Amino acid sequence: TFSLPVYADEVVFADTPDALVASWRHANAQSRPVLMLGEGSNVLFLADFAGTVIANRIKGIEIAEDDGGWHLHVGAGENWHHLVEYTLQQGVPGLENLALIPGCVGSAPIQNIGAYGAEFKQFCAYVDVLDLTLNQVTRLSAEQCQFGYRESIFKHEYRQGFAIIAVGLHLTKSWVPLLG
Repeated sequence: TFSLPVYADEVVFADTPDALVASWRHANAQSRPVLMLGEGSNVLFLADFAGTVIANRIKGIEIAEDDGGWHLHVGAGENWHHLVEYTLQQGVPGLENLALIPGCVGSAPIQNIGAYGAEFKQFCAYVDVLDLTLNQVTRLSAEQCQFGYRESIFKHEYRQGFAIIAVGLHLTKSWVPLLG
């Protein structure tokens, strides 16, 4: 986002789980370092990166409604702020306090993003995690994600060799605005 004149040996934009796995395996076969990114808005390269940057671009937003609220399944490569705007356009309230946070949806659970008294964990139903070695997806419940203040399991056990490919959110119809 700073447009500095630095480069990576290779940059791959992966728009499917299979593309993530293939890119990761290719880089590992060549003994190259790998850096998984969403939009890279939280990363500042000051020097060239002698490795492969894999940018997660898995898209898609699905919304299902029941009597209690809305259930969203969102691809990790969706832009977070655009998701907030999209939910509002669809008449689905709840994420307003998390507007304007930069980055992708898949980055939200890693940091347990938050603003103005709201945090990602309040809306999280699950996170789909891809094991890049086994090409196997595991769905973690919000509880299994071990959310804390700007903290989650994705900074620890699921830091290397894994990629978040989707998140599930639950937005309740009994929503009340959280005013600071």
